[in-house]
Amino acid sequence: MNKKTIFQESIDLQLKAKAIGLDWLEVEGVIGKLKEETQEVIEAIELADKSAIREELGDLLFTILCLSRHLDISPEDILDSANKKFKSRYTKVLNYLKKEKISYANPEEMEKIWRNIKKEK
Repeated sequence: MNKKTIFQESIDLQLKAKAIGLDWLEVEGVIGKLKEETQEVIEAIELADKSAIREELGDLLFTILCLSRHLDISPEDILDSANKKFKSRYTKVLNYLKKEKISYANPEEMEKIWRNIKKEK
């Protein structure tokens, strides 16, 4: 028996809410909510309120799951693809650092390295 993921638990809750009319009808509504929740995360960070940050990040993640549901894309697949893409770029960064015989790049150097690696695809 497969254990339900925390993502699936959220989506199941959203589907229960949808059954009583508590859902967006259009993707644009979810996008608007994403923007709102992102702003609330920023405000919580600016206040350095750890409890509020945690709550607002949860709301943002819940809304991202809602968007994936509306677009009929598995959140597990989305995150798996993002992990694979990041791992590939991370490996390229490590190889670059090794080639340059350095073990660490400052933020400005890393930004340049990262941009170049993203361009390579």
